[in-house]
Amino acid sequence: MWQYVLRRFGEGFITLIALSFVVFGSVHLTGDPADYLMPLTEAHDQKIYEAQKKQMGLDRPFIVQYWDYINSAVLFDFGTSFVIQKPISELILTKLPATVHLALCGFFLSIVIGIPLGIMSAVKRDSIFDKLGKGFAVFGLAAPQFWVAIMLILFLGGQLQWFPTYGRGDIQGWWPEWHQIPQTLWHLALPSTVLALSVTAAIMRLARSAMLEILDSDYVKFAQVKGLSNRIVIWRHAAKNALIPVLTFGGITLAGLLNGSVVVEVVFAWPGVGLLLLDGVTQRDFPLTEAAILLSGFFYITTAVIIDIAYGWVDPRVRTR
Repeated sequence: MWQYVLRRFGEGFITLIALSFVVFGSVHLTGDPADYLMPLTEAHDQKIYEAQKKQMGLDRPFIVQYWDYINSAVLFDFGTSFVIQKPISELILTKLPATVHLALCGFFLSIVIGIPLGIMSAVKRDSIFDKLGKGFAVFGLAAPQFWVAIMLILFLGGQLQWFPTYGRGDIQGWWPEWHQIPQTLWHLALPSTVLALSVTAAIMRLARSAMLEILDSDYVKFAQVKGLSNRIVIWRHAAKNALIPVLTFGGITLAGLLNGSVVVEVVFAWPGVGLLLLDGVTQRDFPLTEAAILLSGFFYITTAVIIDIAYGWVDPRVRTR
């Protein structure tokens, strides 16, 4: 088992290094930030341009820049933002709570809605409930996030004025004070609903497919023949086995949500990592863009490794692959 765990961690580490090299190289191909940030009055002054390039550390060979960046990134030091002129680690830690709150809220909605709907849709196969559920799943997967967000803002936030349409209220940091909790949940309502829509639809379809397969298995039919009630057979025996692929998908999905949804954060002016990444890309802020993408990759790779290890622990046959 330990060899399997070490092998998975080694593969994850190699993948992360490869990702960092690709990200670092591709970001540097997008343009020259030293030229982009030159004052308009001195746009053609070569001396000022060279001085700015040296200050940003862009005058050194590419491989030297990459090596220095990796050595610092291991210590969670991603340098200083070219535009904001603040340590990037500080910027990420400031924006991370908003993204985590939004991701966890969206993930919670996806689980508590998607799993029961998927199971009940499978149990009531080909019924009106099943057809409505499949229609909801198709809509949730097909509807663009930005369109759903704008519709909710116009209707629930604009016409009815039930929910706030931007920002996260007065909360700062990780933990709101007691009197801020209702306001925080109120601000989370619309963006977390939009974020959860497609995930809920995917979880529902996956839960339905897994549940249909389980309901047709021999041990479920045997339990029914023994005289067990449908409620016990469905929720105590079938549902547990049907949740295995759903939890796997949920782990990867949570990692994606933690990376921050750029569309949702932009539309709702949610001050998270996704909005920070967009600022870095549009302003050619190399260190900021690289740090945000590497953080995203780290969440994905770490989650995948943990899921692989969990599979190896549950099913010993996986360890030999």
